[in-house]
Amino acid sequence: RNGIYPLMNFAVSRPHALPRALSQPQEDPQKAKTPTPEPFDVETRKVVQMQCNMELNEDKSQWHLLLRLSRVQELHELYPSDNSKDLATELVHYGFIHEDDCEKLASFLESAFHKHRSQA
Repeated sequence: RNGIYPLMNFAVSRPHALPRALSQPQEDPQKAKTPTPEPFDVETRKVVQMQCNMELNEDKSQWHLLLRLSRVQELHELYPSDNSKDLATELVHYGFIHEDDCEKLASFLESAFHKHRSQA
């Protein structure tokens, strides 16, 4: 739901201060309403492989965390009319791959299609 890098830039190096003119007056705690939490999608795919890498940045002030999670997912049912270029373009459209990788993925899918169709 949150894209390919949901944990990226989750911390701010310094807190943002609001100008006093924009601050809201304090409410009476008894009158304050509890906000209704926003509904969210529950992830149904299971993690099958995990990889973690941590390294300090150049000035040794922050850690960078790279976390790769591979999940089981059935992405698409193929029909005889489907082709590799259209599938790769669809993945770009929905934000699963970068536009620069479209041709590379289409070529990879085409070779996979050719291999499996020749075995059938």
